Amino acid sequence: MSSLNYNDLHRLFKKLDQNGDGLVTPNELQWLLDTMKISSSVDELQCLTGKTSLNFTEFLDFYTTTIEGKETEKDLEGDLFKAFEVFDRNRDGLICDEELQEALSNLGLWDDKGDMDVKSMIKAYDANSDGFLDFQEFKKMMA
Repeated sequence: MSSLNYNDLHRLFKKLDQNGDGLVTPNELQWLLDTMKISSSVDELQCLTGKTSLNFTEFLDFYTTTIEGKETEKDLEGDLFKAFEVFDRNRDGLICDEELQEALSNLGLWDDKGDMDVKSMIKAYDANSDGFLDFQEFKKMMA
């Protein structure tokens, strides 16, 4: 299947927007996916989009990332770097065991009574054995 250009997608959006309100619902999206022989339920689409309807800009994002699968490596790298920054509290480019434990606690993923040991977690992905996670090691941990 070839990629559709902006004008094609705008025409498609208008066709899908059956009531002309400027929004496309998961029911209307399902027709498009059925036409493309992509199996999906209305509930799955609503969960996937996170919305009960999409405006044209949101539809473009949905189309490029979901239907064409064009979330780029650069987009993923940027998202991972944002996550890395949440852990790297002192912004030194490294995640130490205290930062990892604090971030996991803030996310509700750390239990002081649990069996989890942050030093072991870091050691499992610490390729250069310096006791810290740099961004490349963090990416491997998150993969």
